[in-house]
Amino acid sequence: MKNKKLIIKAIREDKNISQQAIADEVGINRSYLSAIENGVFMATIDILLKIARALDCKYTDLYQDDELEQIKQ
Repeated sequence: MKNKKLIIKAIREDKNISQQAIADEVGINRSYLSAIENGVFMATIDILLKIARALDCKYTDLYQDDELEQIKQ
């Protein structure tokens, strides 16, 4: 199985959206969103779908394929 990592923070920063704005739209605490972005906590599918909606992207866009990233380097 391929390794995938969440890239929520990169997408959010690329779109110039604050953690607080995403957290408010999703209905979670900003510190919880930070923990998800940093890999401290794993979010449920429901939360990830809400985050994707708040970032105006597809759920699958929240993940980066580590193998693809290694090829790019």
